[in-house]
Amino acid sequence: MLITKDVLKNLKLKYGKISEKRCQEINAMKIKNPYYPMKYFSCKGEYFTTWYNYYVHSEDERIVYIKAFEPLPVLRRESAEDYDDIFILVIDDQYFRVVIDFTDRKKVYVENKYIDEVTGKLMDDVGLDKRSDRDEIIYLIGEMQMYGHGGIDYKKWEKKILNLEYKGELYKWKHWNE
Repeated sequence: MLITKDVLKNLKLKYGKISEKRCQEINAMKIKNPYYPMKYFSCKGEYFTTWYNYYVHSEDERIVYIKAFEPLPVLRRESAEDYDDIFILVIDDQYFRVVIDFTDRKKVYVENKYIDEVTGKLMDDVGLDKRSDRDEIIYLIGEMQMYGHGGIDYKKWEKKILNLEYKGELYKWKHWNE
């Protein structure tokens, strides 16, 4: 599937359970666990498996956004190391590792609303660089990250904005359904 501006504009996201069939398709991709065999991580095996199938996804389940690999609180508390949360963006039968290093955060009060503007640096992904729709996928990552983590339907008195930087280029937040 090629991600175009029209796809983004008509994209309807959900947070909820995906089908068993889609879970099996994702498991068959054999997404390698970069932290294996370390303990205290959400994914304990060599490959990611969808044991908890509530994710941000498109209505047709062709696009799924998963928080796949994360250190558990005991590791964050007891370790001096800094481990990233790794998300996986699945589009049909292809996936991208998504690691965002949040670099800046500012809160502004405008028209009776707080705007929580966050900037994050998106780590390089060779698979993403090979795609002709790279820019649209970066916007899609921002959209799904915001939807899954309190952005679009946040609170009536607060709004979140996520700007993503990728390879030195800043992608300013643009919600495609507005």
